[in-house]
Amino acid sequence: MKHFSLWLSVLLASAVCLSGCKTVRIEGPEIKLPPAKKRLDAAKNSLKTKAQQMQFPAALGGLIASDSWVIYKDKQQEEFKGNVSYDNGVYTFRADYALSERAQNRFTAKGNVYVKQAEPGAPVYEAYADYARYNYKTQKGILTAAKKNTIRLIYQEGAEPPVTAYAQKAEFNLADGVFVLEGDVRVERPAPEGLQTLTAQKAEFIQSKNHLTLSGGAELSDSQRTLVARTIVYDGENNRSTASGARPLLRGTSEQGTFAIIADEVQSDNEGRQVALNGKVQGWVVSPQLNDSEINDKF
Repeated sequence: MKHFSLWLSVLLASAVCLSGCKTVRIEGPEIKLPPAKKRLDAAKNSLKTKAQQMQFPAALGGLIASDSWVIYKDKQQEEFKGNVSYDNGVYTFRADYALSERAQNRFTAKGNVYVKQAEPGAPVYEAYADYARYNYKTQKGILTAAKKNTIRLIYQEGAEPPVTAYAQKAEFNLADGVFVLEGDVRVERPAPEGLQTLTAQKAEFIQSKNHLTLSGGAELSDSQRTLVARTIVYDGENNRSTASGARPLLRGTSEQGTFAIIADEVQSDNEGRQVALNGKVQGWVVSPQLNDSEINDKF
């Protein structure tokens, strides 16, 4: 989960920067300019500083393409309709509709929204949604899915299997590094021992603290174990995970057999090597060693 923030950093930012481009690609001969005067140098440095403050992506070599493009000068808006796309080899953006609102520092996309970042030698991030909005001044944004759909977020590093997250809505604040997924949240991570899944109604991740909170029917599972609770908290800073509320249930299999345990609270390190059951603990264990024990012949 700690990497999910990175795909959000490219979300719509490249399209915002390019919203003033035409819908066709036009190329001309390179023109060499004479050395700029001091005033021009100062102006260029000022513009460069402003662009850095607004955190525009460095690569802007492509142009936005669309079936139609309309400028509303009075409103400081530019509207793109039909097959809206941008691809410079690193950033890719597609949608059915896009609107740039310069006065509000805002960019909106609708219909089959797709964003991808694929920098050479870096992880690949992808996002699918039906609606997206990003304010490049506040660095806040939102992704939502249409009814009966879900947004889909994908992270892949090198040859490792991709991690995929699904939800109805995702809100993010890049300035503070806070990301919230809501509505039938599900995260899937392939692993050698089998598929690992995480489900909840809400997931909130604070990047600076490596802190994840799952709430509302939270569940963590792999091929051997399942943990169910009202709330599950992953604390990366302190290497601790806690499950609480609604009497957390831990069930699964181990070398000793199958088990199911209920407690008031379940705590463990984030690797699951040490598990503590707190409060009123109840459960059972079915072990082949116990079943085959000679003591059973006495009963």
